[in-house]
Amino acid sequence: MTLLAIDTSSALSSVALVDGEDVVVERTHHDPRRHVEEIGPLLDEVRARVDPATLDAVVCGVGPGPYTGLRVGIAAGLALGAVWDVPVVGVCSLDAVAACARSLGVDTALGVALDARRREVYWSAYDAAGTRVEGPRVGPAAAVDGAVRPGTWVGAGAVAYAAELGRVLDEEVTAYPRAAWLARIAARELASGARVDVDAAPLDAHGTDSGATAAALRGRVLLPPRPLYLRRPDVTIAGGAS
Repeated sequence: MTLLAIDTSSALSSVALVDGEDVVVERTHHDPRRHVEEIGPLLDEVRARVDPATLDAVVCGVGPGPYTGLRVGIAAGLALGAVWDVPVVGVCSLDAVAACARSLGVDTALGVALDARRREVYWSAYDAAGTRVEGPRVGPAAAVDGAVRPGTWVGAGAVAYAAELGRVLDEEVTAYPRAAWLARIAARELASGARVDVDAAPLDAHGTDSGATAAALRGRVLLPPRPLYLRRPDVTIAGGAS
């Protein structure tokens, strides 16, 4: 199964073409403010290796992540899917970090945390089998529920808040979501016959994170290609604007 994957949910923009478990080509660029400028060149390098006739799907990292950056990758994925007439599916970006950590030999309960600004983290918790058991959530690292707090954490947010979260595996490859792991996750699910249920759960939860989105997504791996927001944007409408 051949998939093109895109993720712009974090400071690392990445695009990859994956055939089953094998990465045909992957390109990345680290800059938290240049997703729009960098996604085109990254896609150009990878698309040169794509044969649309053999492509099974396009995969988008749906976050959680910052508003503008997150939408860049999803919009690009939807556009390519429309041009090539192939399905477009979403995968929680935190799941990609967890899958990468498993490949390094982490076989215990695991947490993933990425920087969410405002001195908060986007986080999810996974059991020893790699299943997401809590999250995605957003909030202060110190406020992560002790009842689901794993013993090992990965991700740039975990490194930044190691004092609050505990044991951290600090590896470059697990700092941010990578497109190749999104593709591997989606390939396994699609090969097993899994499909996206577009009406199963809303992916836009604005305001304070109540945990409703995490509860709605529990047990789901393939998601609609829509941005997964857990709170309101930093930008607000000025008083008196209409």
